[in-house]
Amino acid sequence: MNRREFARLSSLAALSLSGAFGSAGPFDYPWKLGIITDEVDPDLQRTLSTFFPKYGLKWAEIRDVKLDGKSRYVYKAATPAQLKQIKKELDDAGVQISVLDSAVYKDALPGTTPIDASAQELNASEGQFGAQLDELKRAADAAHALGTDKVRIFTFLRVARPDSVFPQIIENLQKALDVAEQMRIILLVENEFSCNVATGTESSQLLKAIPEKLLQLNWDPGNCFVAGEQPFPKGWDAFDHSRIGHIHLKDAMGKTWRPVGGGDIDFLGQFRALKKMNYSQTMSLETHYKNAQHDPYQSSVESMDGLFKVLKEV
Repeated sequence: MNRREFARLSSLAALSLSGAFGSAGPFDYPWKLGIITDEVDPDLQRTLSTFFPKYGLKWAEIRDVKLDGKSRYVYKAATPAQLKQIKKELDDAGVQISVLDSAVYKDALPGTTPIDASAQELNASEGQFGAQLDELKRAADAAHALGTDKVRIFTFLRVARPDSVFPQIIENLQKALDVAEQMRIILLVENEFSCNVATGTESSQLLKAIPEKLLQLNWDPGNCFVAGEQPFPKGWDAFDHSRIGHIHLKDAMGKTWRPVGGGDIDFLGQFRALKKMNYSQTMSLETHYKNAQHDPYQSSVESMDGLFKVLKEV
């Protein structure tokens, strides 16, 4: 190879590396970063083959995937053969699954009237609530098939006074923990703004009531913000950080989702706190934001670019 050829190939390699990390440019960061794949596209293969290489991502959170032509919850709809195919696609892309998302306990607690529930949620089919633990077992099997022991769950649709149903929430989470121990999984309770545990303060109450390490927090600053509590530092300072098993990243301004770094959440402070505590678990961009064209893929590009700009400042 002569000097001209060497210079040309070196230049191409540098361009390729820069492109692999979007507009933020190449840099190192200490976190296991991924994305909820259907926020980009329910076509998993497209997401893995285009979006993931663009940002050098090695972790995927799986929620919905296009199955038989429709976007479906993987834990509910995927057959063993389809789970095997999803795992192959992940392996072929050099990507690991961080969390399998379920909708377990994201429904109305019997006897309650959630404040923002739809007619369908208020009139669930007979036996739907009773089937939750069976769904959790199915989610555990699917998680193991895909290569993770972490399953995301919730705390029932939010009522006017969440503290009034707190004992029932704890009782049902204890039942879920029995399943988790039996099925060898870790439960990640997400602080979801539409559910009864939405803020850092409410997360703290839950974690104190259930000290078992099989129950961890899926910390979501965006959900905390929408629920009306400052995520960082107020919400962050309220709970035991050693119980964080996973993190969601999305930004907001008022009631509108924004690209990370383009909203009102102090992500720079949040990441500096994570760096200080040597956080070593996974995290996922959960885009939610939609650009003017309502294009999920490009919206995710804008949000991931924003996230990388924040990370470069940490």
